[in-house]
Parts: sequence; C-alpha cells; structure tokens
Amino acid sequence: MNLTDIAIDIATVSFLLCLGFALRVKIAFFRRYFIPASLIAGILGLLLGPQVLGEVSPICLHYSKGIGQWINFAFCFIFATSFLGNSVGKLGRDILSTTVIAGTMHMMQILVGLAIIVALLPFMQDLPMWLGLLPVTGFYGGHGSAGIIGASFGSEGISDAMGIAMTYATIGMFAAVIGGMFLINYGASRGWTSHKVDQAEIDKLTHSSGLLEKGSRPSMAAAVCSPSALDPFAFQFMIVGVIIAISYITRIGLIAIIPFWKRIPLYTMCLLMGAIVGPILGKTKWGQYIDRPSMKRISGLALEYMIVVAVATIRISVLKAYFVPIVVSTIILCGLTAFFSVYLSKKWYGDHWFEVAMGIYGQCTGTLATGLLLIKVLDPDGDTMTSESISGSSTLGSFYQLPNTTMGPMLFLSSPMLYIGGVSAALVAFILAGILFFRVKGKADPA
Repeated sequence: MNLTDIAIDIATVSFLLCLGFALRVKIAFFRRYFIPASLIAGILGLLLGPQVLGEVSPICLHYSKGIGQWINFAFCFIFATSFLGNSVGKLGRDILSTTVIAGTMHMMQILVGLAIIVALLPFMQDLPMWLGLLPVTGFYGGHGSAGIIGASFGSEGISDAMGIAMTYATIGMFAAVIGGMFLINYGASRGWTSHKVDQAEIDKLTHSSGLLEKGSRPSMAAAVCSPSALDPFAFQFMIVGVIIAISYITRIGLIAIIPFWKRIPLYTMCLLMGAIVGPILGKTKWGQYIDRPSMKRISGLALEYMIVVAVATIRISVLKAYFVPIVVSTIILCGLTAFFSVYLSKKWYGDHWFEVAMGIYGQCTGTLATGLLLIKVLDPDGDTMTSESISGSSTLGSFYQLPNTTMGPMLFLSSPMLYIGGVSAALVAFILAGILFFRVKGKADPA
C-alpha cells in the first residue's frame, strides 16, 4: 500500500459518504429510522464491491489491500481524543443511578451472550465461544464499539469478529428505534410518561434531512490561537498527534521491557495516554487551550470513515455461517434489554423513570444518540434531567465499557473463566449498588 492507494481509498469512501448522505436526504425510510449516512455508505460499499456486484459484473468498487488498516488507524484518533478537554462535571444521584442501571445492562448482555452460545453448542458444535462477546459491543455503543472489539479480536488473529460485530450494531440501530417507539407507545398507554407523547414532535424528528438552515447552524469549534501563528484546527490536531506519538513511544519502551505489551494495540495505548494526560492538563493553565468541540470533530471524522470501511468490507460468507446465533441472540438480548430497562429504571431512578428507561434502552441497543432521541420524543422541551442523566452515565460508562472492548478479547481468550468471573462480580456489584443506594421506595413493579 502506497500513498496513491490511500488517496484512492479516501476518494472512494468519500464518494460513498456523499451517496449515503444524498440517499438519507431523499429517502424517508432512512430518516424515519434515523439511519446515519455512514452506515448507508458502508452498505452501498458492500453492495457495489467485489462480494456482491463483483460477482455478476466485471465493473465494481475495489479497495486497496491495506484498507483494513484504516480501522486501527482511525481508533488511534478516536481514543486519543476521548479524555482531552472532557469533564464529567458534578455527579448527582440521577447520573449515578443511571450509570448503575446502564452498567447492570452491560454486564447482563455480556453474560447472557456467552450463555446463548453455550446453549447452542449441542446443536452447532463448531461455534466459537468468543462469538458471545460480540452482541454487547454492537448493542451497547453501536458501530464505534463494534469496531473496537472487532479490531481487538483482529489483533488476536480472529478477523471474522469485525463483520459480525458490525452486523449486531446495524441490527441494534433498528431495534433501538423501532423497539423504542413501540415501548414509548406502550408506556404512554399505561400512563408511565411524564408528558403526553406529541406526534408532531415525532414527525419533526423523522422528517429532518440532517441539513441545517442558515441561522440554526452551531459553531463546530472555537479558535484558541491566531491563524497567523497556526491554523486553529491544526493546533488541536497537533495535540492529538502528540498524544499518539507519546503512546507509540511508550508502547515501544514497554515492549522492550515486557514483551507481553506486543498484544496491546497502539489505539489502546492512545486511550490510556489520553486518560492520563487529559485530566492532568485539565488541572493546569494549559487545559484551557484544548478545545473539546474540536476534539469531537476529529473523533467524529475518524469514526464516520471507520464505519464506512468496516461495513463495506464485511465478509458475507461469515454472516451466513453464523446466521442462527446472530438471530437468536438478537431476539433474546433485545427482549431482556427492553424488560430490564423498564424494570430497573422504575426501581432505582425515581421521578421520570420511564424517560430514563427509554434512554437506557436506546443506549443499550443502539448508541447514546438513539437513547437521547427517544428521550427527545418523550421530553421535547427538556423539562426533566433525563438527557443529562443518560449523557453523564455514558461518560462514566466508558470506564467499564472501553476496557472491555479493548482488552476484553485478549483476557477472554487467555483466561475465559477469569474474565467471566470478573464480569459476574461487576454485575453483582452494580445490582447491590442499585438495591442499597438507589432503590426507590413505594414504587410498584411495572406491569
């Protein structure tokens, strides 16, 4: 792979993104179910690529042999920015209780996913146990976390995991929106909502093209230096590059001392360095020069292109081989997630519990964005603190989610019982925290 191959790949993915965005603007189906342009672009790339169009036509999209390396490369930027300029803020009861609920859901999805594979083994003896770890990453975090665990398994020599994880994430997007709207209507009929569900608000959300009119376009970022000295965006990009450089040098040094660190990918080191350097800089006068919105844009750019590449290069033969466990685990986990989102939110959150339940369900089957979307339907004017609770829990949740997606595969493959024991202990800890510290008295069980 040379620079020309990289340029052609960038041009190809950009063309697919352009088509994907145009289709989202024009086709109501994609807007109704809030399908992002990057996912549409990835599916187009798969259909127009050698696995589908190439089977019947000599003309199709071709990607360089090194395009798969994009994923690890993109995650270096995504992880390096995770803690730069970020602040958790004040942690109130609402955020903490929501974090406990989300943590319980996360650990439950891991253990149930593994249990499903064990239950299917008598009928499908060739099923690998690592398959049970993939649903949670597709459902809890969407295509971003699916890509992370896919890359982590890839580092361990299991390349099939990426396509399966991305498939779970795609299914989860539909489950989050369609299942979420069903639950909202059911909850409204039972009187669980704090506000009357406004059909006009739903129509407004589903008809949005994604293009913003003049006068309603927010600023992407803030300049912290003069363009005469250095372009402001280049300044922020420079900071990210320095974090990646520190991560690379640190990893090389650790490998020289402890060869085990070869199994830790560079993007995991970027996450660790970002988690160390970010808070330290935040306590100094230099922290003011890290512009968080710029970091989000850098991370967002890397994530969008990563999703397109990961989906476009899914191996269809792998999906055919694991079709049954994918369907079975999807049905069971989505059903359990819906039930426990409602049950635990009413038990542990308090007022406006149903809004939080829908946010949890959307987050734990799709992404934080789908969770906030469902809350928007129930609370269009932001009268409750539920959006803040879900957002805060997502930030705190990264402290158990990211270690699992980055290092979980390595730990599971080397010591599965230790991994399962750790997840089980975390599940028990979350449940005990919910019962001891956040249980709401006088609430009837949801029926």
